[in-house]
Amino acid sequence: MHPEPYGNGQNRGPARGDDVARPTKEQLEVLSPMERIAFDVADVSLRRFTPLAVAYNLVVMGGLIWSCGGRRLKVHGLENLKGLDKESSILLVANHRSFFDFFVISSVVYYRTQLSKKILFPTRSTFFYDNPIGPAVNLAMSGMRMFPPVMRDKKKLPFNNYTVDRCVAELARPGTVLGMHPEGTRNKGPDPYAFLPAHPGVGRIALGVPHCRIVPVFVLGMGNNLAKEFVDNWSRPQETRIDLLFGPEVDISDLRKQTNRAATQKRVADRSLAAIKKLAHQHRELVGHPRSEATAP
Repeated sequence: MHPEPYGNGQNRGPARGDDVARPTKEQLEVLSPMERIAFDVADVSLRRFTPLAVAYNLVVMGGLIWSCGGRRLKVHGLENLKGLDKESSILLVANHRSFFDFFVISSVVYYRTQLSKKILFPTRSTFFYDNPIGPAVNLAMSGMRMFPPVMRDKKKLPFNNYTVDRCVAELARPGTVLGMHPEGTRNKGPDPYAFLPAHPGVGRIALGVPHCRIVPVFVLGMGNNLAKEFVDNWSRPQETRIDLLFGPEVDISDLRKQTNRAATQKRVADRSLAAIKKLAHQHRELVGHPRSEATAP
């Protein structure tokens, strides 16, 4: 998920990767007891158990995604990642059609690139942080990498200033990959080549980390029913192909010279979304027709 622009639109948190602060007392107070517990579990997991989470995702989640999409997956544009390595700080910006978009992207990053395997996905707090079984699902599906949480309840928006600050601090660390959707939510429309407006949050984070590299991604073909995806992967892989396109790095060097304010953040987000749209156009030319069936809920 994508953090909305909160507060005054300024980055107010720590920008040094070696100074990842905890939320303030005031920020924690807006959370429910369940949300605090879920946050603490995910926070401790990231601080202390990242190597274990990486190993889990390599073996368990890698196997799951391969069994559901490995025979269907067609990857394009890996040459655009050749100048990046495991020490690079990468902001992956992608379209959002399926619950499993970034799981597919992660599997490619893990197995077919030299990028870091420390990958985080800011996600909305609904279910994963406010439901008693949410943390267990987060652990099972990502090794607790669906972090930090983004609050949607207006009464809890002050916590999202911390969410953005935490994203900035983590991305500032060498060897971190952060995955975000500029559209801010899953696009459920029938046309996979139509996009929702970009939100400034991705720009706020990108501008807060001067050395981070923005890489656009377009992915299409994965649905939301893993059982069906498994069957398709083994019964009709060509008819249900999954395409993943990496694009050239998004150049925001001119925008980095400007003040990190809401208008500049929006321009970064718009430029990132424009790069994704360009990949969508390339995909349409590649397959020759729309893939609206991939939008099934």
